[in-house]
Amino acid sequence: MLRFVSMLLLCVVAGRSLAATSPGQAEAFDRLAGQLERGEIAPDTHAGMLKVLEQIKSLVPPGDARRELRYRYMFCILGLDAPPAQGIAYADQGLADARRLGYVGAEVNFHFCRGTNQEALTTPRDALADYDAGIALARSHEDPRLVADGLTWRGSVQSLLGEHALALVDFLEAQKFYETSGAPIESEQNLFNIAVAYRRLGEAAQARDYLRRLLFLGEQRHDRQQQLSAHMQLGFLDSEMGEQVSAESHLHKALALAKAVGSRSQGASIHLGLAQVDNLQGRYHQALDELALAQPGFERMGDRSSRDMVLLQTAKAHAGLGQHDLALVEYGQSEQLLQQSGNLRYLAELLDARARSYQALNRLAPEVVDLRRLVKVREALDRKAHSDNATLMSYQFQTAQREQENRRLAADRALKEQQLKSLERVRHWQRVALVLGGVLILMLLWLALRQFRRSRKLHRMAMTDPLTGIANRRHIEELARRALAHAGAHGESLCVLVLDVDHFKMVNDAFGHAVGDQVLVRVAQACKQALRRFDMLGRMGGEEFLIVLPDTSLEVALQIAERLRRKVESLPLANLAPGLEITASVGAAEADHEADDLPELIRRADTAMYRAKDAGRNRVEMMTVRAPAV
Repeated sequence: MLRFVSMLLLCVVAGRSLAATSPGQAEAFDRLAGQLERGEIAPDTHAGMLKVLEQIKSLVPPGDARRELRYRYMFCILGLDAPPAQGIAYADQGLADARRLGYVGAEVNFHFCRGTNQEALTTPRDALADYDAGIALARSHEDPRLVADGLTWRGSVQSLLGEHALALVDFLEAQKFYETSGAPIESEQNLFNIAVAYRRLGEAAQARDYLRRLLFLGEQRHDRQQQLSAHMQLGFLDSEMGEQVSAESHLHKALALAKAVGSRSQGASIHLGLAQVDNLQGRYHQALDELALAQPGFERMGDRSSRDMVLLQTAKAHAGLGQHDLALVEYGQSEQLLQQSGNLRYLAELLDARARSYQALNRLAPEVVDLRRLVKVREALDRKAHSDNATLMSYQFQTAQREQENRRLAADRALKEQQLKSLERVRHWQRVALVLGGVLILMLLWLALRQFRRSRKLHRMAMTDPLTGIANRRHIEELARRALAHAGAHGESLCVLVLDVDHFKMVNDAFGHAVGDQVLVRVAQACKQALRRFDMLGRMGGEEFLIVLPDTSLEVALQIAERLRRKVESLPLANLAPGLEITASVGAAEADHEADDLPELIRRADTAMYRAKDAGRNRVEMMTVRAPAV
């Protein structure tokens, strides 16, 4: 992500050479190399970058091994356009030469160069060893700029791997250095990293604010590379937020800029993003066309890190076209790569999509396996979200503590100085200390409130079906279990309804899954409107819904079921797809408190629903007594 921008701006100012044989030539080399490293010279095409690097190479004084190494690590990071395996070999040779000369700055930068090539050769996770080694070496050498640059490299990988909180901590730590050391260009470009981390954490508003600001600055300076990166990230953000039209607009603008600056790697990533947008909009042939454009770009660059997503989007397109057997092969290939990278978010997306293909092929057993795995992956993602929040809260608290400690020490020093001049100012500084303590308390209270609100939000998300906004299966079964226990304890009647949309698979096949999802959303909304205030509604999965009717006789339950059936039948759906109409079959069952547990009660309602299906659909059936066990 933002690879070319990072390569332009994350080189490090090296130490002055001790072996300059030509003072004028050495000074010219240092001046031009420093301008490139600081971003004061920023060619927006690869050809332009190679031209500047060739000029720097011509200024290396003869026999000056340190300046020669400085040029080589700049070329390794900024100019090398070769397969990743060759890039790693180039970096390894540079590491050996840097260690032989004792040139720590060059050694650190060759670690960074080796890491970025390792990302493309295997997986981003494999690059962490080089980035960690570079950061550790920079820390031991007490070079804060090298540390900051290494944090941005490592943070980019952590963000790709789903460790968004750790990535954001790295980026924010780097930003502190850039902002306090007078490095405005590096500071501005690191804002891209922060924006991407916020996007992947689900903080869309903060990410959008950063990206719009960076796009505005890029347009003001006519910086095509910055505009390209901003449009690309805004496209990814809009796609994740469901705003596919806006996403497509941003990605096409980014694609035009990528062609203008000659960025093949970003061009391939943009085609992949457009393929995802096309799949989400049901344009499966166009998605395959975009993937056909993306694949050669990744292959020319030797970039294997996107193979998992290329295969996933290809499989989705083939599944959308009804080629489910082919899609299953591609899903399997993508899954192997995703397991290597450890990206749970994309694995969840794959399992959900593959389960739909198994469903389309009527292969129940593997569908159930994938759905069970999907539940576990989503639970892991929920745990990860909690962990990310804890990491951020810990970082914010520790940062606040450090800042407060720095302020306290500054206040103490100032107080002692003032005590030497005049004892009358002691009370003034005591008041300052109290104010600072109050600020810390308020900050801690604010952080605690924010964490509480986030926890409540996550709890609601865990209980809610993400598509329809009603209770998910786990939540509605828990509500039903409580209602059944209450009814049994107080001698009250209780009924449940199972509502299933008729011929829903035909809706998906004829109009696409996107329309099918919208149909389910509208069915859920219609049911909520038709139910009473104390009735409970939840989605059991697919097109099946469970309604719990507390303190309700079977006669009243049948009236409510009929009202639900009519409500679904009269839904206006022509704006989703011309000619689209749906009906629903409803099964009703009344609880037998002496014999029923919740699974048995739901089973009887489900049996009644299937009886309605067998009787011609779009009707209500009931079960008054338990059906005999089969």
